[in-house]
Amino acid sequence: MLTARSGIIASALSVLTQVTRRMVGVVSLIILARILTPEDYGLVAIALLFLNFIDVISSTGGDSYLLSREELSDDLVYTNWTLNFILKGSLAVLLALSSYPIAQYYDDPRLMPVILVLSLQSFIAQLGSPGLIYKIKKQELGAITKWQIISRFVTTGITIGIAVIYETYWALVLGQFMVTVSQLLSGYVIAPKMPRFSLKNIRPQWEFSKWVLPQSILNFFRSQLDAMFVTVTFDKAIVGGYNSMRYYANIPTTMFINPASGPLLTQFSQFKNNPNYFEKQLQVVLFFMSMITAPIIYLMNAHAAYVVELILGQKWVEYSDLLAIFAFFTIVMTLNNILSQIVMLKDRTRLLFGYSIYSTIAQAIMFATVDFTSVNQLAEYKVALDVFSVVLFFTIVIWAFVGKHAYFALVAPLVPSVLTISLSGHLAFLVIPTVDSFWTLAGHSLITAALFGMMQLMLILVLQSRVYCFAYTVKLMMPAWQKCRRMVGSA
Repeated sequence: MLTARSGIIASALSVLTQVTRRMVGVVSLIILARILTPEDYGLVAIALLFLNFIDVISSTGGDSYLLSREELSDDLVYTNWTLNFILKGSLAVLLALSSYPIAQYYDDPRLMPVILVLSLQSFIAQLGSPGLIYKIKKQELGAITKWQIISRFVTTGITIGIAVIYETYWALVLGQFMVTVSQLLSGYVIAPKMPRFSLKNIRPQWEFSKWVLPQSILNFFRSQLDAMFVTVTFDKAIVGGYNSMRYYANIPTTMFINPASGPLLTQFSQFKNNPNYFEKQLQVVLFFMSMITAPIIYLMNAHAAYVVELILGQKWVEYSDLLAIFAFFTIVMTLNNILSQIVMLKDRTRLLFGYSIYSTIAQAIMFATVDFTSVNQLAEYKVALDVFSVVLFFTIVIWAFVGKHAYFALVAPLVPSVLTISLSGHLAFLVIPTVDSFWTLAGHSLITAALFGMMQLMLILVLQSRVYCFAYTVKLMMPAWQKCRRMVGSA
């Protein structure tokens, strides 16, 4: 029987796995970026685009379907395994057969063996143990977490070793392949259960999956349309630079901002039937997110060139302007996360589907009509369109679920974050005019953060009686402030 305690443990193990895998992934990519070239990354990025596409168009949502059942049976599990194997296995074979024409289209014979290996990886991934889903359903995640973390460290070490010795893009390809193989083998160690073909439950599972597939395909094009356009318009070095800078710019959001917003967003459900408290809680979430995102965006935008040189190396500096541009994508991802939670809480998921359709069509029109002169211009247009779209989505969601009266109350507390971070950065440049070393970067960042924090604190204290989120912040700070006073008094 599952209990609240087992749920908390399972959640903690899941978070631990995700954080560890992402941290190891980020560190390994930073090390590999210093060894490999942007062209290496571009070549692999093209191949992965096709791999990700076949993965998305064969996404049946099978695990979600199984986990939503009250009880699991072998018929359910084997049918899900069979459906995945047929769809994903067939597409993996089709991708392998397409490797030659794809290589011909991009005029690069190196793509053919890379795509063949990735196709084999996709096919092998479908041979995993059906027994794992029973462990996940029972929230017995200890062994799974241990094996996933161990395999990630081992395969990352081997990948870096290949890159150091041979300095080849095959390190990226074989690294991905080894992760898949290690997950396959560990699955049979943790939950040994041999696969078996079965279609006994195919009708209800397909009824569920046929609605998942269109949404998955739409989300793929929405998120990857720019990458697809870049691969057919620019050379592989630029493709590598574009994809890498976009990935690194998203790290703060995926690793820090979204997890930080989680506890705040969970409180929405408590107030969904109380519009007044719901509005106040939303104001708090937006204000806290502005406090976190403003310094992150400023750091990536103002110091992009030196941050890229420091972390990735000199050969990536020419693409640092892309990091500065993609820094503003933090706004898009943060607001998308918050707004999606609100829409799902209100059971209006069709609105999310409509937003996805609009975003995809808007991007398609832009890429079809604008003659981009550089990849930087493309990135600027892409980010500008996404910011405009998410602001429009914000306007619609607030109007529909909170009320048009709430716009000023929700937006006004965000303006000081923009103004104070800009002023703080300007004053920091007066103290440290040039950022050309690790210590000047650290000094400039500390001065900017300190000034930003002090300005925001003064504003919060002055306006706490008028603005709910400021009063809420003071309430959160009071225990720490009282503890500090007691420590000073006792000393």
